[in-house]
Amino acid sequence: MTVPGYYDQSYPPSIYAPPPPPDIPATGATAGIPGAWTPAGATVIPADAAAAATAGIVASPATAWTTGQYVQGSTPLVAGQTYWDGDSWEAGKAP
Repeated sequence: MTVPGYYDQSYPPSIYAPPPPPDIPATGATAGIPGAWTPAGATVIPADAAAAATAGIVASPATAWTTGQYVQGSTPLVAGQTYWDGDSWEAGKAP
C-alpha cells in the first residue's frame, strides 16, 4: 500500500491544462490566390462575403482585386470564397 505524497493533487488545474489562447479576430484581408486574412494568425475569420461586410473587414489593396483573387472564409470550398470589388465584399473569385 502506498501513502499519498504531500504534493498529490496540490497543483492547480491550469498546470495540467493551460487555457486556450485568446481568439484573434480578422480585421483585414489581402488579395491573393488565395489571399490572406490579417493580422497573421487570426483565428476568427468571416464565413463569407456578407460576414466580411458586417465585420468591417478592410481590403488590401482598396482597389478592385484582379482576376481570380479571393480570400477563403470559414465556410469551406466555393461558398466561402470572397473578394473585394473596389467598394464592397462579393461572393466568389474576382472576375
